Amino acid sequence: MIERLKEWKGWQLAILSGVLLGLSFPPLKLGFLAWFGFLPLLRALLRERLIRGALLSFFAGLVTNGLALHWLIFNIGAPLHITTASLVAASLYLSIFWGLFGFVFLWLHSRIGAGLVLMPCLWVGLEFLMSLGPVGFPWVSLATTQTDYLPVIQLAEWTGIFGISFWLVSLNSILYDLFIVPRSHRLFLLREVSLVLASIWLIGYVRLATLSNDDQSKRVTVSVVQPNIGPHEKWRPENRDEVFAQLDSLYLIAADSQPALIIWPEAATPAFLTKNQRRLAQVRNRIRQTGIPLLTGTVDWGLSDRKRHYYNSVALIHEEGEIPIYHKNQLVPLGEFNPFVRQLPASEDLNLGHYARGKKMTIFELGETSFASIICFESVFPRLVRRLTLEGAEFLVVVVNDGWYGKTAEPYQHEAIVRLRAVEHRYPVVRSANTGISAIIDKSGREVATIGLEEAGVITASIIPAKGETLYNRLGDWIVFLAFLSLMHIGVRHWRAANS
Repeated sequence: MIERLKEWKGWQLAILSGVLLGLSFPPLKLGFLAWFGFLPLLRALLRERLIRGALLSFFAGLVTNGLALHWLIFNIGAPLHITTASLVAASLYLSIFWGLFGFVFLWLHSRIGAGLVLMPCLWVGLEFLMSLGPVGFPWVSLATTQTDYLPVIQLAEWTGIFGISFWLVSLNSILYDLFIVPRSHRLFLLREVSLVLASIWLIGYVRLATLSNDDQSKRVTVSVVQPNIGPHEKWRPENRDEVFAQLDSLYLIAADSQPALIIWPEAATPAFLTKNQRRLAQVRNRIRQTGIPLLTGTVDWGLSDRKRHYYNSVALIHEEGEIPIYHKNQLVPLGEFNPFVRQLPASEDLNLGHYARGKKMTIFELGETSFASIICFESVFPRLVRRLTLEGAEFLVVVVNDGWYGKTAEPYQHEAIVRLRAVEHRYPVVRSANTGISAIIDKSGREVATIGLEEAGVITASIIPAKGETLYNRLGDWIVFLAFLSLMHIGVRHWRAANS
């Protein structure tokens, strides 16, 4: 295979890798393409100098991210020139990390001959950096490509998403070696490839078969409401009564199953629900009749420094008393806030929202059980979920509004990512989406119940809360620490050798 690529030009090989890796993301169920998607790029890199190699790697990243995130252009909440700019900006930004990967990989290979050996450590380190800060975006972690392979993602219990990425890049590295070594050495490498590929599946199947039964006495029944109301229609004044009526009717359908909790999606109500006394009284009257509390996404506001700040929030409402509320911590860049407003005032034209960032972790109480709720984009950040789990959350609720993207790849990718959160902490994850995909997911990452796109309805299932006492929960991104440590160790050794 590699020999056949000899005649290809570098940019062609970069495009091929970009296409293979871009198509490996959901919903196409082509995750296996990521097992060898780096091979053409490696072929191109290993015959180039540092700068040109970095550019080729950047180009491959541009194709990968452009394909994986193409749905950004279909956002119905903004005009085409804005959505196009957001896709271009996101792809360019994320591809910078790819360019850095190509540069450092070639430096390691040319100086100490360890590029292929350290490639998994390098990739994991850069993928971690890609997830940091206000513009962090772990959505395009390679781990997302494997979410259709239940045995593979069981690795997240021990390593989080970066362990899955490490495995994928290791597989690519060994495969490349297999194709370039002399035939006499290929049998050994073929065994090594088979071991790396088969072991992760075998371990996953064994782990799925040996997952212990949780304490059945803690079983809790939850109902998820999916109203399927378009994000534009919801806020039209003439539609508000109808929206509340539909939410109420679905609440009553859910109440028939006598769950312990009913969940509405992100920004479900066309009102500042905790501040609008008339609407809040309506909701509380219904809760008083059924005795079932409601967790709902809602917009909210608060005063600080004599200014009104708006929040994307989720609140737990009982028939009376104080309303515990969580304000979204990780906002969508240029969707909910503008991280560049000081440096680039003109970028404010691209900003679609003006929300303030929440600063507190909120743990909600439900009888003897504690849970956390996060909002939409936050579900792609494993460290945020880990913080909430360490605070005492025994299951996770994700409220979402993916209606801005219709029937594109976005809601499929977004729902796939939360399956990883379930495995990382071995507890249930409940996802309520305005227009889909809503799901109740067990601790193995398996969907127990779902509602598809652009359907209105209710799903109800019993879940078993758990403490989330996994290796990943205790140690966090330890594999990233080891990756950086390995890179630093090799770097120091090379520096000492060069100066001795």
